[in-house]
Amino acid sequence: MSSEQGAVRGQAGVPVLPVPTGWAGRQISVPFTASMVGLAVLALGMVAGLVSAARSGDSGAVALLAFGAVFLVLVVGFSVRSRRLRPGRGRPPTLVDDPHGGQGVRFGYATAPYVSLGGLLALAALVTTAVAVTAMFAGVVGVLLGVGLAALAVLLGWFLVTMLRLAPGELVLSPAGIRHRGLVHTQFVPWRDVYQVSAKRVNTPLLVVKANMSDGTRMRRLTGRFGTLESRLLPFVAVRPYWLAGDPVVVYHALAFYHSRPDLRPELGTVAAMERIAAGRTVATS
Repeated sequence: MSSEQGAVRGQAGVPVLPVPTGWAGRQISVPFTASMVGLAVLALGMVAGLVSAARSGDSGAVALLAFGAVFLVLVVGFSVRSRRLRPGRGRPPTLVDDPHGGQGVRFGYATAPYVSLGGLLALAALVTTAVAVTAMFAGVVGVLLGVGLAALAVLLGWFLVTMLRLAPGELVLSPAGIRHRGLVHTQFVPWRDVYQVSAKRVNTPLLVVKANMSDGTRMRRLTGRFGTLESRLLPFVAVRPYWLAGDPVVVYHALAFYHSRPDLRPELGTVAAMERIAAGRTVATS
């Protein structure tokens, strides 16, 4: 297959790039679907109980049931999105200034997963803090338990604050290399260090750019070992498709194409790259 070959045209002439083999097949299993339906039914039951408690004036039950319902809705929403290969509407990339000079093609992160995960972390930190405070009044064992839970609450809060400080994440392809800002880490990998672009599946789809370490590599783990799978895979560039605002298949092919065509990387700082990506002309040589 030629590297200059255009994508297959779908309805209305929209380019349709081939889905990588590693991401092909069923995205959501039957057991997963059943578990999500079960959680959704439980959430609806909590909402019904909330309405009943509100009518009877039980404010404590209302707060507890509202908390539980919101938590379950966030769990279901985040879990379902994480299993879908194309969760967003395919927001197109943009040209942005690159710290290494010139410009680069930016594939941004979506807002929805930040809302879901941020809400889950915030609720988990609140519950952990409340239980920790309560446990402090339950004797020596309670104090020990409370200290442990308080430490966990601090870690959750630290992760949440770091994630929000770096938000929104992004993947920028420039003539110099690949710049990635994840949830709790940042990195830069020169093109010369990249040796493979692959589409894998680790519970959910995962885009991995394998690269060697060099004097041009830049990495920062802002939460140390308390991070994500993506941060633990450094110096590899790893992105879970559900975080991307654009079509992850487009991102995969753009990475694979420019990895295989070093002669065309200078166009990454120009409109030519945007036009090539939009036209679906980024199918790398097989």
